[in-house]
Amino acid sequence: MAAYLSTTVMLLGLVVSLGSGWYIAKGPFFGFGTPPLPYILAATGLFVFGIIVFGWGLSSRIDAGRGDERVIPSNEKV
Repeated sequence: MAAYLSTTVMLLGLVVSLGSGWYIAKGPFFGFGTPPLPYILAATGLFVFGIIVFGWGLSSRIDAGRGDERVIPSNEKV
């Protein structure tokens, strides 16, 4: 269950960061009009938030995929 949740969080962060990054870059680079400054600042904040959420989900996804790899030390010779 944790893998599905972390994948969902990761994809949410990816979609938010890609969408806001496209909104920021569409004006100067794709021939559209430049958005007003408050919208650019809000989109930049959303971009940073999306990157943080993506990293959080990716870290959780990697941790969920590890499983239980505990090492139990013993004095036994193998």
